[in-house]
Formats: sequence, C-alpha cells, structure tokens
Amino acid sequence: MKHKTFPFSAIVGQDDFKLCLILNLIDRSIGGVLALGDKGTGKTTTVRAISHLMNPIKPDFRLINLPIGASEDRVLGSIDLEKLVNDKTQILQKGLLAQAHQGVLYIDEVNLLSDYLIDILLDAAATGGYYLEREGLSNWQESQFALVGTMNPEEGELRPQLLDRFGLSVQVVTPQDLEVRKTILRHRLAFDQNPAAFQDRFSAEEQALQTRIVEAQRTLPNVEIPDTCYDWVTRTCKAHEVEGLRADILLLKTAKAYAAWQGDTVISEMHLQTVAPFVLRHRSKNPNPPETPPSTTPENNPEPQANEPQGEDNASDNGKMHSSTGSDQTQVFGQANTAQAMNLQPKKSPKASRQGIKLPKINTLRSDPNQTSTGVDVYQTLRHYTLRDKFKLIPPHKEAKAKLWVYFLVDSSGSMARKKQISYTKGIIAHTLEGHRGQRICFAAIALLQGQARVCHSLTQDPQVLLASLERLPTGGKTNLVAGLQQVHQLMQSNRSSTQIQQQLYIFTDGRINSGNQSQWSPTEQAIHYYHTFLKSLHYTLVVDTESSFIKLGKAQALANQLGSDYQVL
Repeated sequence: MKHKTFPFSAIVGQDDFKLCLILNLIDRSIGGVLALGDKGTGKTTTVRAISHLMNPIKPDFRLINLPIGASEDRVLGSIDLEKLVNDKTQILQKGLLAQAHQGVLYIDEVNLLSDYLIDILLDAAATGGYYLEREGLSNWQESQFALVGTMNPEEGELRPQLLDRFGLSVQVVTPQDLEVRKTILRHRLAFDQNPAAFQDRFSAEEQALQTRIVEAQRTLPNVEIPDTCYDWVTRTCKAHEVEGLRADILLLKTAKAYAAWQGDTVISEMHLQTVAPFVLRHRSKNPNPPETPPSTTPENNPEPQANEPQGEDNASDNGKMHSSTGSDQTQVFGQANTAQAMNLQPKKSPKASRQGIKLPKINTLRSDPNQTSTGVDVYQTLRHYTLRDKFKLIPPHKEAKAKLWVYFLVDSSGSMARKKQISYTKGIIAHTLEGHRGQRICFAAIALLQGQARVCHSLTQDPQVLLASLERLPTGGKTNLVAGLQQVHQLMQSNRSSTQIQQQLYIFTDGRINSGNQSQWSPTEQAIHYYHTFLKSLHYTLVVDTESSFIKLGKAQALANQLGSDYQVL
C-alpha cells in the first residue's frame, strides 16, 4: 500500500516556511532552508509534503531523508553487497548524498548530527559532489541538492559552518490564533480518517501551486536586477555585519525567485524586504541595525557630544568606559590580552579528576577513552571475508558523540574592578572560546552584578556572539551567587532530554559573596544549599579564584571546599 502524504496546500500556520521551500523549488541554487521551532508544529510534515507537490511536475524528484545516525557507507555509498556475494563482482551502490542529486536532502534534528557526518556534508555541498572510493574502485558522484533541516533549538545549536550552508532560515512557532489552531485540527483529523479523500479535496489547490511553480521557473531567467537593488543589498548586509559575501548573493537570488513567484520581471525593494529576514536571520551579527543602512556621508556621522569620550585620549588602556543605570554607577572593562585558557573536555564521571582547567596550555576536546565500541559491523565483516577469504570481526565505526555544555558564571561585582580582575577574566574566557572554536561545545555566560544575576547569552556554539556579550558586560554592585546558580539551573532544564551531553560550570569569583535572597541564612550558605539541592546533575564544577589582594582572604577556596568542586587560582 502506497504511503499517503499530507497535501502541501492543506498546511496552515506555516506561511513563511512554505514560502522558503517554494523559493528553493524555483531556484535550487538558493541552498535550502533551516526551520527552527517548537516540537509538534508540523515541520517534518511540511517538508515531506514537497514530494507530493513536485512529483507531478518532475516524476524523478527525490526527497532523501538523512538519519542522524547513518553510517559512512550509507551516506557516501558502498559496494553492492548482493552482487559481491552472489556474483563476486564489485558494483558501487549510490549513497544518500548521490541519491539526493537534483532533489532535496532532508535532515531532521540536524543539530544532533555527528561532527563526522557534518564534515562529509560540508565537503559535498562545497564541491557539488565527491569521489567514492571503495576497495580499489573510484567514481565521481554528482551531489547537488537543496539542504532542508529542522531542529528544536532547546536541544542544542548548530555548528556555524553548517548553519551558513543553509540559504534561508525560518522560525516556526506554535500558532496562537484560535481559528488557525482549529483549522489545523480539522485538517489533521480528516487526513487521518481518510487520506485519499483528503488529498482529492485539495487536488485543485495542489495543481494550482504546481502550475505557478512551473511558470516561476520559466520566468526566473528573465527577471532583471536594477542597480538600486545592488546598492540596497550591499548596504543592508554591511549594516547587519555578516561575514563574507554569501548573504549578499543569496539575498539577490532569493529576491529574484520571489519576484518570479509573484509574476514580476523586475526586482523591487519590496521583494528584497520580504526575503531579507530569511537570508539574514541566521547570519546577522547586528540583528537591529538602522532601518536605512547608514552611508558614509557627513550627515550620518555627527560630532561627538561634549560629555562623550573622544578618541584614545579619553579612554583607559583597557578600554574602560563609564555608564550609569539610574542611580547605580557601573564600569565597563575590555578584555585583557592573555595566552592563558581553560582546557574543556568531557569528564569520566560527576566525580571527575581535576583536569578542567590548565594554564596556559590549550588542549582539544577529547572523548572519554574508557568508552569502547561494542557489537559487530555485519556488512564490513562480510565484505572482508568475501574479498580476502579470511574471517575477522569488524567492530562498528566509532564516532565521537560527546558534547559539552559549558556555563561561565562570572562575578562582575564592584570588587572585581580592583586591579581589573574582570578584564583578565574576560581575556581568559575569550582565549578559551577561540581555542575550542568549531568543536561540539555550547557556551553560556551568566554575570553577577548589582546584587542580581544576568544571562549575558544563552547557550550558543558561536564564540563571537558570546564574546560580544561579555565585552559589553559592566562591573559594579554586590555579588549574589544564589541568583547566578538559579540562572544556571534554568538553562540546564533545556538539556534534560539528552543523556549524551555533559554539563560543566566554571565560577569566576574572588569569593566575596555579599548579597542573597531574604533568608535567615547568609548569602554564602544560601548558594551552597541551592547548589547541592538543584545542581547535583552537573558533571564538573570549578571555582576560579580571581582574588588579587596582597592579603588573601581565601574566600573563593572556602567556597570551592563547601561546594565540593575543584579549585584553581588565576
């Protein structure tokens, strides 16, 4: 019995996602779509509906699903096992990447894809194909596809290298409009009850979409791009501080496809404004630039005000600036230059050995050496026996699945301004992030200042984003450690669904805990109690002592002893 697919035109509440998919069908060179959103919002249903929409237009259209646990042979291809055993001949069998040529490669939960598969995917996407080499055979496999991925950001973020490969991105949220929700319920129940009848009900709308897509594909080569559009695109991308020129190119390509979809033959600013969020959402380092990108004319560069710092003469050697929030005076210190960094790696157990921080050496992320491969790779074992006439058990290919979530809890109270300990702390964190760039580590930063705790940035794999938030971090007020631990606990809740992710906490403080909640306990006692009650699932904790006074009070070391954590003097 043939599987029935939900009609594309029957999907409601996902207009942006559907538009992005259609634009990729019109121009495959756009590079695909990344859909981020809540669980149960129909992201996968929408992607699978593409095949139902495109098969009448292009019978050989392929929508290939890449499982996140697929093996190398499954992804790249292998020797046909049946031919090898029965005929003693080696015939190359296409992998998923080659099967997706001229179609769509779909990855659900793409953020959980292993580093090994991500590297393979990036290589194929960059070259448009790959050489498949197996047992002396070598063959070029064409692999040009539109990459479509779906993910729930709560389960972890995507590596920046792969994130940039998605031409467009869209946020899929749970609909709040009651009429939309009721329509979704009616459609879903009707489809489940009688799929064939439901498809027939929307057949006319499907045909209208197919006709419009074909017409847009024909119109696309004739769409003109005025010079004013080039100016708008370059200024907008510059204002968003995107890296490279991929965003500029994709913005023009996407606007051109959208113009063809609308039946227009000339791109206008309206087309560009409509598709710009799809192209820039996952690339922008300045999400809120001025509405009109600034030019270099003098009108857009007014003279600094009398009370503003002008030039280097009014700045300190560490980039210190003064700011005020109400009646509270704070200071902002830039990061200090340092070669020291932390060595982040998975621990063998919650009671791990003291290896969390090593100064000044930086080591790369290492998986637990005690983890051993179990089981047998049946295919590789059989192939080895057939080709070499020798029996040998081949274990499955081991891939590093370890992943870290690292929380930096930074004391940014007034005492950290003394001798600029906060600058040194920022410098070490910056060097640590740089040394672990590209690895499967998510970072978050929480600051303690003004008697409160502030999340500088939630979990991210982009070091530049976290560094930017730390650079702007002010210093002043009292230290409320229990508030910071509460913020760490809230961030940890999003990791409950994954057992392969290790979570580590690094506390930078001089130990002067002088603020807390209203309680009969002291601020330090409150923090100790909260840690042992709610943060027992942490795999590793380190207290980094930033005290620089001539007379050492030893409060940070006492804190580490009470937490039962490791301790390091900065």
